[in-house]
Amino acid sequence: MGLRFSNFGKAIVASAPSGTAGLSFTVEAGKGILFPVLGTGDYFYGIFKDASGNREIVKVEARSSDSLTIAAGGRGLDGTIARTWAAGDYFVAGLTNAALQESLSNTNLIALGALPSSAGKLPYFTGGSTAALTDLTPFMRTLLDDADAAAARVTLGLPSAIAALIPSGTVMAFFQAAAPVGWTQITTHDNKAVRVVGGPGGGSGGSVSFTAAFASQELRGIVGATTLTTAQIPAHSHAITYGFIGADAGNTVGTTNNTQGVISTNNSIGGGNSHSHSFTGTAVNLAVQYIDMILASKD
Repeated sequence: MGLRFSNFGKAIVASAPSGTAGLSFTVEAGKGILFPVLGTGDYFYGIFKDASGNREIVKVEARSSDSLTIAAGGRGLDGTIARTWAAGDYFVAGLTNAALQESLSNTNLIALGALPSSAGKLPYFTGGSTAALTDLTPFMRTLLDDADAAAARVTLGLPSAIAALIPSGTVMAFFQAAAPVGWTQITTHDNKAVRVVGGPGGGSGGSVSFTAAFASQELRGIVGATTLTTAQIPAHSHAITYGFIGADAGNTVGTTNNTQGVISTNNSIGGGNSHSHSFTGTAVNLAVQYIDMILASKD
């Protein structure tokens, strides 16, 4: 994007710009190709001239085959004045002072031009209009002159085919729906977790599937039987109510003497039997989030 040049850009004007303000003109058929190819934002400086030696420098911003368009404000530049031209005059893509000044004032070129020449160095930009040098080693030069990736792999000592970098039978995990091209999915292991080991890998184990183990689990069961010791039994005694009815020889016949009371045991121990407690706890939700991976073997 910017100033463009071409070699041998010279042609006879077929239809001239209108007066001193016109912006469109054409050159003789088939000669437009001698002028620069212009993309968006590109331009070049051209020169109109006639047999009398009159000249006008213009800025051309577009070309389609043999038709050219001068930029707005692009007439009578670089010390010349806009003139009226006619078919048969010449148009040249010559070197102008304006083109040279723009080229020489380019800050990127100035930054590169300010770098000292040094063996084994490569210039590069460090920012806007700033440049520096970096090492260009002999090895890197052998890589830079390679024509394609295959040649670069030879220089690097790599296999000629990328597929050869991964040996056949290599097993890898992939976070995608299906095995990539050149790989075959392994379906032996399904609904299992991944365990990292410090020893040899490739093993497997366990008996419960991933989703069965990591689900909402209700806690219930029986606490193991425990035999309480005498010291564990709270100190206590047992009250016994007693009473009897009997005849009193000193009383009138037909009467009775009733006696009753309460006595306590002096010593009391536990029965020595074991007992257990059942329990039901709050359910523990082990439904951990997960992603599905597949294992695939290199063909």
